Amino acid sequence: MRVAIIGGGACGLLLANLLEEAKVSYELFEKSLIGRKILASGNGKANIGNIHLEPNQYNQPLGYELVSKYKDKLNAFWKRCGLYTKQDEEGRIYPLSESSLSVLQCLLRKNLHIVENYPITRITRMNQKFYLNEVRGPFDYVVLATGSIASFLPKKQQGFYDFLNGLDVQMTPLVPSLVGFKLVGNLKRLQGVRIKCNAKLIQKNTILYQESGEVIFKNDGISGICVLNLSSYYGRFKDKRDCRISLDLLPGMEVEVESHEALTGLLHPKLCDYLKDIPIQQINSLFHDFSFPIAGLYDFEFAQVASGGIALEEINDDFSLKKNPHIYVGGELLDIDGVCGGYNLMFAFCSALKIGEELCNIK
Repeated sequence: MRVAIIGGGACGLLLANLLEEAKVSYELFEKSLIGRKILASGNGKANIGNIHLEPNQYNQPLGYELVSKYKDKLNAFWKRCGLYTKQDEEGRIYPLSESSLSVLQCLLRKNLHIVENYPITRITRMNQKFYLNEVRGPFDYVVLATGSIASFLPKKQQGFYDFLNGLDVQMTPLVPSLVGFKLVGNLKRLQGVRIKCNAKLIQKNTILYQESGEVIFKNDGISGICVLNLSSYYGRFKDKRDCRISLDLLPGMEVEVESHEALTGLLHPKLCDYLKDIPIQQINSLFHDFSFPIAGLYDFEFAQVASGGIALEEINDDFSLKKNPHIYVGGELLDIDGVCGGYNLMFAFCSALKIGEELCNIK
């Protein structure tokens, strides 16, 4: 049996390790940088998971179900790799070294069979065997673990999914996720301001999601971890009309001011300057509802993940395609994404464990 793994990210690398352990013949094909998103995760510290799991941390129930089932097996895999981990006060799991390179080096210890700088544009089948780009093969099974267009420059996004042509799979619409919001209004005077506040995603008068943390103002929008999580929930709603972001600038405080000068000791200087043109009668209400309509999301090149992908209706319980059970799909290529905190890498790793089990049990 020979297996082709397309994609040298979290899912593909872990799967290659499992096949190497089981002495299953395989080749892994990567068109750009091996472990690219692993290296970028956690600002270079590699946030590879989280001890806290809740169903709403993923856009699809299958994400939560899979990670809940395989998280202990994932921890056992890291121990086999010799990777020591720790967790912070938020439950985020990091390598003890606090270096993403440590994670990648542990995944590459086994001298894996990797073909680098080799983009796959076509998958064909002849005589019950698969060929990649019509020249690499034959393979008995193919695993699609390419990830998504998120964080790639627009030029590299072009043709990213060409390898799916001919496989007759349905894709749900792709939306940037874990990304900042573009807001309606002139925010240039607030660019660079960082404030700790409570951020709410509101549609009409309904709070869809809220989270506290640092918000970073840009010249046309906002970012920050809590804002990125708001984008994850924003992407789950088909009807995005009348949505706005509301910031509670003084959470837990009840303050009334009678003059603009009184703002000086309360708010960032740039925020005080921004509010100076607003009548003082309105400012007290803005402390807990500093609100802007949403113009949209920043583009895929600024996103950590892409929401959407191969529809879950297309796959069997073992993550193989219903229309072609010898092709498996894992990681971010599926229509499964999570919030910040290691949940997306953890799903990618756990999907590799699931697919690895299936392939290693094939006689």
